[in-house]
Amino acid sequence: MNTKLSFNEYAEAFKPYSELESASFVQGMLVGQVCSTPSITEAQWIKRLVDESGMGAIKESFLVALHQLYIDTLAGLNSAECDFEMLMPADDEPLAQRARHLAEWCEGFLYGMGLGSLGELSREVSELLNDFGEIALLDVPDEPDDKADDNLIELVEFVRMGVIMVYDELNPIPQQPIPIPDSDKKPILH
Repeated sequence: MNTKLSFNEYAEAFKPYSELESASFVQGMLVGQVCSTPSITEAQWIKRLVDESGMGAIKESFLVALHQLYIDTLAGLNSAECDFEMLMPADDEPLAQRARHLAEWCEGFLYGMGLGSLGELSREVSELLNDFGEIALLDVPDEPDDKADDNLIELVEFVRMGVIMVYDELNPIPQQPIPIPDSDKKPILH
């Protein structure tokens, strides 16, 4: 059973909470916090989101959506196939809307990183964070040219791959020793 929610389903679940900028911002904030504080639990993240946004009462359906976002996001970040998906409007939505959500995603990511406990960062991570800061200020021209759509798709992919790189660098997987069979034992062929 696939329980993964679409961008529109998340946007609808978050709609009653005007304190939240957008579903893209929320996922960006989640990823930033997971990158900067690897030990953060789902409950800690939700509490921080609620506290930071100054939200009052929340509905169970909102918590269910946050739970699903947390599960899907971490699954994507930890996937060997690099299938992490950013929470963005579909490619057939208007360019200005997609650009705005990419900017909000990057803003949320940087906000989440800022809430964490960062030590010294590599040059590559620092450069990516600077790039994300510039993307957070992204503005679409009133009359975009024919390449604007392709450029935005490339920019989304740049951010997605950059996030995977930051996550992998700040949350390294402990190396497991490769088991070496005893030299006394001969392999059995069937």
